[in-house]
Amino acid sequence: MIKKSVYQSAYAAAVLFAIAGQTYAADGWKLRFPLAGSLGGEIAAKQLTPGLYGSVVATQIEVDKVTGGDGNALTLTQANAFSQAVTSPPSPIAMTVSSSFSGSATVAVKQSQTVSNILLGYLTETEYAGGRLNFLVNIPYMSLNRTFAVSGPTPTLAPLSSSVPGPQAAAVTAGLQTTIQGQFALRYQAQLAANSTAASGSAAGVGDIEVTGAWVQEKENMRMVVGATLAMPTGQYDKNSQLNVGFGNYYTLRPGVAVSTRPTDKLTLGARGSLGFNSPNSDNGVRTGNYWALDLAAAYLTPIGVFGPHLLQVTQYDDDQGGTFGANRFSATGAGLFYATLIQPINAGLNFSYMTILNSRNALSGSFVQVRLSKAF
Repeated sequence: MIKKSVYQSAYAAAVLFAIAGQTYAADGWKLRFPLAGSLGGEIAAKQLTPGLYGSVVATQIEVDKVTGGDGNALTLTQANAFSQAVTSPPSPIAMTVSSSFSGSATVAVKQSQTVSNILLGYLTETEYAGGRLNFLVNIPYMSLNRTFAVSGPTPTLAPLSSSVPGPQAAAVTAGLQTTIQGQFALRYQAQLAANSTAASGSAAGVGDIEVTGAWVQEKENMRMVVGATLAMPTGQYDKNSQLNVGFGNYYTLRPGVAVSTRPTDKLTLGARGSLGFNSPNSDNGVRTGNYWALDLAAAYLTPIGVFGPHLLQVTQYDDDQGGTFGANRFSATGAGLFYATLIQPINAGLNFSYMTILNSRNALSGSFVQVRLSKAF
């Protein structure tokens, strides 16, 4: 019989798809941007009220897949080397057999996530250069439940080669091919299952807090907002875990401009353009590439409230750096509807919205249902 060490082969099999869970935590296939949309029925408000105001927001997110660069379910493909020490009695030949393989696996993700936000802001009474200053703090709390599965066929090892020359060693090596392939398959599939288990589960906690400063100018039929948002790494994040509510130990600066106009008394059109600049994640050295985003919305006033569609495009124009998947540029196109009304007894605005991701690349994809209650004090 042949005595064999299986530990080195088990490690070699793990190398290929151990990255599946780890890069989910590092690269994340997500950006710090509100994919539920940032424009709603509020754009139809004819005039903003100076002073303190606040919003309570609840968003339900249902992720149904993670996409690769082709827009289909993410598939990981990688070549790797394999080696194992063996000894063959009765005339022992101590040697190392080597091979190579190339395998692929598909990543499937189902994630249900609830995000609750408290937003507190202040709009100055005093005007500066014809507009008021606006300051806002956004405090999120998130809970998520995820099922993560990495699956794929066991790759076939290339013909084994021996570290010892000679016909006897060659004959022993050839005889080991089937046995080692079988052991390799067991370890390989066990590692895929372990990676799936490690990235599945639940997490909850305070997310990444954002602060915004902006200049707001209002005219008879037009409103313009120029400002920037800074997202800070305050959320729970562990570089060794695949279950985090925080995005990572880095900062994101999002400058942007929003404009709304009323062509008629009943119709309001709105647009917001944003840029996102990311610092490196100090925990793992990954820097998510910078991106741009465009929100579009149209609000139509009716006797029972404001209705309208909203569209969203978020595109990463800068490569990821330090990650496992190279450029890994994120892209998502979303479309949805919103409805807004005024709750007269408490003089507060209520906005309902739905957004679904129509196309995505290197991104988590799904749908968003949001309820937002806003009030000026």
